[in-house]
Amino acid sequence: MILNLTSTEQAKTIIRHNWEKITKALDAGKHLTMEIKLKSKTREQEEKYHAMINDIAKQAQHLGAKWSSEDWKRLLVDKFLREAEDIQSKIVPNLDGSGIVQLGLQTRNFTKEQANEFIEWLYSWAANNGINL
Repeated sequence: MILNLTSTEQAKTIIRHNWEKITKALDAGKHLTMEIKLKSKTREQEEKYHAMINDIAKQAQHLGAKWSSEDWKRLLVDKFLREAEDIQSKIVPNLDGSGIVQLGLQTRNFTKEQANEFIEWLYSWAANNGINL
């Protein structure tokens, strides 16, 4: 069961409504999992930041070269998360030791709030780097 909560009163009502079911299951020896997390990003937000990244990829260069939208996404997400969230990526040798791999930094798990912040960050980055979005 996935419940979208928008107010304290709604949360109280839902918890009260389900409390008997929860305690009955636990008293019967069943194990339950309850997950409470921030709302995930929307499809609209994904489409917005992908369009912005596509614009950047068409206009910007890094190390004197053009890069694909996917490459720009990795570069921009890395920069955003280091600046806005103080999250550092992990860079490790690949399995055969012939190169390196960056782990962990993806938009897949962005919350709605993080996606909004990323979009605003992209506007700022683009403006500071002469990119027209």
